[in-house]
Amino acid sequence: MGYISFDEETVLQKLRKLRDDKAAGADELVPRFLNLIKQELACPLTMLFRTIMESESVPDDWKVANVVPVHKGGSRNVATNYRSISLTSQLYKIFETLVRDQVIELLESNQLIKDSQHGFRKGSSCLTNLLTFLDKVLHSVNEGYPVDVVFLNLAKGKLLSVTGDWLSNRKQRVCIKGRWSSWISVCSGVPQGVCIRTSVVLDIYQRFG
Repeated sequence: MGYISFDEETVLQKLRKLRDDKAAGADELVPRFLNLIKQELACPLTMLFRTIMESESVPDDWKVANVVPVHKGGSRNVATNYRSISLTSQLYKIFETLVRDQVIELLESNQLIKDSQHGFRKGSSCLTNLLTFLDKVLHSVNEGYPVDVVFLNLAKGKLLSVTGDWLSNRKQRVCIKGRWSSWISVCSGVPQGVCIRTSVVLDIYQRFG
């Protein structure tokens, strides 16, 4: 599971699924443009993904994000009525989905993942996970039994190294009405909206990488 493979046809399929209404990241590569050149882009992009996995290093251009405010409701003059969204590279999002698909396929085909795992599985969500977990914890506590929770994650391999590199040395800037702030370093957290939300991967990488 530490190594992920890439082929041109699968990359092309991901390019075809790009939604034109999605925003570009700091690289300004909008999905509509990528969709127009998908046939020509599939081969070099596949080679790039393979190089990233082999070198265990992510391009610096993919480590930056444009942070934009999205209005939630209420007065537009109140800052708390907005939530921030990090716009990252569409190309890296394709890379993410390919990694996610292979990891999930490996876990499910070998029955290495139980039904209690809800993240990124069809018909499951954070809500179903929380409700199931809460029900079991409350039942055990009411019966007088102690509750222990064990969290597992990747501890070695190229996939861990690539993820750790992607989470390291990130930068972001705020974008409002066509104007940008200066770049600042991101000291904590992971970009919102990514496919692999592994907030502890960086810590594991620093310990074992």
